[in-house]
Amino acid sequence: MIRTATLCASVAAFATIALTSPDVSACGGFFCDGSGPTQVNQAAERIVFAEHPDGRVTSVIQILYEGPADRFGWLLPVPGIPEIGLSSDAAFTLLQNATNPRYVMTTTVEGECREQDFRNSSQNGDFASDFDNNVNEGAPTNGGVTVVDSGSAGPYDYVVIQVDGAAGDKATLALEWLETNNYEVTDVGPDLLEPYLDENYNLLAIRLQKSQDAGAVRPIRLTYDDDHPMIPIKLTAVAAVEDMGVMTWLLGSARAVPVNYKALELNDALINWFNPASNYNDVITAAANEASGQGFVTEYAQATSTLGDVIYTQFDADTWANISSQDWTGSELELIDRVIQDYAWNRFDNFGTPQPWDGLADAFDAAMPQLTSEQRADLLSCGANCAFEGNVPAGFDIETFITAVEDFVVAPMRETQELFDDFPYVTRLYTTMSAHEMTLDPSFDFNPDLADVDNVHNADRIIECHPDVFQQDAPWRAELPSGLVVRGTGFGWPIQPDEMMPATLTVSEVGTSGQGTVVRDNVETVRQQLELANAQVPGPGEIGPIGEKRVGGGSSGCATAAAGQPAGPGGAILLLLGLLGLRRRR
Repeated sequence: MIRTATLCASVAAFATIALTSPDVSACGGFFCDGSGPTQVNQAAERIVFAEHPDGRVTSVIQILYEGPADRFGWLLPVPGIPEIGLSSDAAFTLLQNATNPRYVMTTTVEGECREQDFRNSSQNGDFASDFDNNVNEGAPTNGGVTVVDSGSAGPYDYVVIQVDGAAGDKATLALEWLETNNYEVTDVGPDLLEPYLDENYNLLAIRLQKSQDAGAVRPIRLTYDDDHPMIPIKLTAVAAVEDMGVMTWLLGSARAVPVNYKALELNDALINWFNPASNYNDVITAAANEASGQGFVTEYAQATSTLGDVIYTQFDADTWANISSQDWTGSELELIDRVIQDYAWNRFDNFGTPQPWDGLADAFDAAMPQLTSEQRADLLSCGANCAFEGNVPAGFDIETFITAVEDFVVAPMRETQELFDDFPYVTRLYTTMSAHEMTLDPSFDFNPDLADVDNVHNADRIIECHPDVFQQDAPWRAELPSGLVVRGTGFGWPIQPDEMMPATLTVSEVGTSGQGTVVRDNVETVRQQLELANAQVPGPGEIGPIGEKRVGGGSSGCATAAAGQPAGPGGAILLLLGLLGLRRRR
């Protein structure tokens, strides 16, 4: 008898990176203020890069921030004077959900097991549901600092400064100017800024407007002249949390590669296929360690048409066209509630989780500047009639409100989708890094010779039944996409990341053509270690009626040379620190 079931799980890599304790300083985009008793906190960088054919780069950058609004400072080295706009946290969430790695394991039962004990069926691991972060321009000040651009974008005020090298120590001059003008960059030392200023980068400094609270922080969008996408990761080191996630989507003509970082191929035997979210990030961290913290895993590489209706859909466009084209005279409260319903109460991600769009509070403030914080909160929780007790707010203007919703809520989502639609190909790269590893700014380019990478990974698990053993106690073998075979029993994944088994199958250097050069090949080492582990797993007829291993039991020998050596829970290979232990880098 053969029976099949499918276990499908999605890895939300960003969600598995927990926020650290509040005594860890972190940064807005790439660095921040770390002074004072209340520190800020950053769990991961999420960035979209698009390399335009005309020599410009667009970057959309998201941050996580915890701390007082007056301590928020975001400082970025930029070439020239960038175009600056807003983006959306909701766009990043939808984008990540659509491209997260998914591990699908189809289970087949071989032979006949002892009659199933259905009293424990609720713990049966064969089946699971989907489970899948005011200055004046042009006037040199401080003897060498020139404001070349300034303005506001949504909740932010920003300034772009240029430093004249003939005036002396450029980095010190820049920091003194920023501090004098109330941009919080306390933890940034001149040695971190100097390399960028020596390459004639300008500095973009961003702070929250005085009327904003920390909850107003949202992604920004920059477009500037540059050769290729680059992350100024060295600056992040001033405030990075341990093993900080760095996730980036790169848009271009072909698959993107990290030209000065290693390309990492994961050892998929270490992934817990029963619950990949439980250890996926540990495997990524271990793999990055094997490249001295300077390597990326390619999680997704496909035509952008696969994401054509992910961030801003045709339904979204039709919904907004309907709202913005109606005459709402006399129905102002209904208009406000319609916007709240469609953009705060009735938006869901791919997993059914409510996903309000950014910018509603900004739109309310623009159209109703007299709003109190209590009224704003009431608007989002119970609607316009509740917040205003059935009366239209004094001075409310329909056209101003619709324009504000367009500018702050709708346009950032639509423009992010259009950015993806403008390019034929998207690549998602991911890694984790600690501060001491942030010594080289990762740079990216495109390689048309590389194959697509699917985010869906399929494996087959075969339960080897015997009349003496219940199905839940029977041994099984899992045949993985890499060709490796893992053997185990029960519902716990037998192999875990540790110091002994490599987390990468290969570590490569990849350029803008060809398949790259493998600089470390761990395939044979992994197979040998899986063979040792497999020897500890009994065969189908070697487990007694109550699940114990029979005396003299050993490997069933079911794996073939082509598939790789079988694997199982060898005592020497088990992670002694526990399933959820995160190994820190040394």
